[in-house]
Amino acid sequence: MRPGLEQARRVLLIRRKALGDCLVTLPAVRRLAEALPHAKLDLVVDRPFAPLLQRLAPFCRVIAWSRDQGGGRWYRALRREGYDLVIDWLGNPRTALWAAVTGAPLRVGYDLPRRRWAYNLKVPRNRWRGHDLRGFAGEAFLDPLRVLGLEVKPWHPLGGEVVFQASDLGPRYLAWKAEARLQEDPPVALMVSATWPAKAWPARHIKALYREMRDHGVRALLIPGPGDQALLKELGGDWPVEAIAPDTTLLELADLLGGCRAFVGTDCGPRHLATALGRPTVTVFGPTDTMGWNPADPRHVALSEPVDCLGCDHTICPRPGRPCLENLSGSTVFAGLQGVLAAIEKG
Repeated sequence: MRPGLEQARRVLLIRRKALGDCLVTLPAVRRLAEALPHAKLDLVVDRPFAPLLQRLAPFCRVIAWSRDQGGGRWYRALRREGYDLVIDWLGNPRTALWAAVTGAPLRVGYDLPRRRWAYNLKVPRNRWRGHDLRGFAGEAFLDPLRVLGLEVKPWHPLGGEVVFQASDLGPRYLAWKAEARLQEDPPVALMVSATWPAKAWPARHIKALYREMRDHGVRALLIPGPGDQALLKELGGDWPVEAIAPDTTLLELADLLGGCRAFVGTDCGPRHLATALGRPTVTVFGPTDTMGWNPADPRHVALSEPVDCLGCDHTICPRPGRPCLENLSGSTVFAGLQGVLAAIEKG
């Protein structure tokens, strides 16, 4: 353990931006809380994710940040807190400045141009060829703890139950949940939303997957995401209304996924949420890296096509026909799901 770390009582943890990144980082936050039982941990995340992350991470205080609170007032607040340790998991120029402004004796961040000046403990960035992760991101997010000299076990998802407050789940959602009888017959959640157009899995494959599940007696529940109206229209009459979930808040989505048998979908934030809740996953990969964003665990299956552009990190595919996803069939994904469900049955 680094000199001075045992005496740390105030800790600032910076994990802004994507929900999936936040969720994959939480096991590292939990490990730090275990190593520093007398310290108060503050985790800064983007405002929309704060209520969910606070439920998932009771071992720290979650601070909701938004762009309208930047500037001098924010910097003065950081300085006043008297932090002893800062870990910057995002590592952009803005958050590097936050770390420096705190004046903390221990400041941990990535060894990157225009950022490294802010940290006195530097972490090599787990990147290769500009975009590919050399290993699973969850393991990379443990690297700052290793730099601090802490004993770190292999990454493992949180896997705990979310404790909801009475106001977390709306009456409309609760009424639908009771009518759907999810506890009596837990479904497999399908969430094929894609904030990146390059991640979108073709509707014909989604239909084929649903038919395979129906014919084999596996209950499917499609959970639409923001902007999925076009997909729902394309699925049309091939998808029964009772197999489609209503719009949910993030907290309601967590409740819903926590009660499902498994998750099938694209590489998205809700997929990482399912993992955090201990649900097995089957993920369709295209432009994102399978090694970097899928845990090395048989309960989490990554499916992809053997194309030379896999993991390109393009938000919009530059190749005609999107070869990484256009040829990844519904039957292939169903076979992966069968393997996961069989593993669940074996325990």
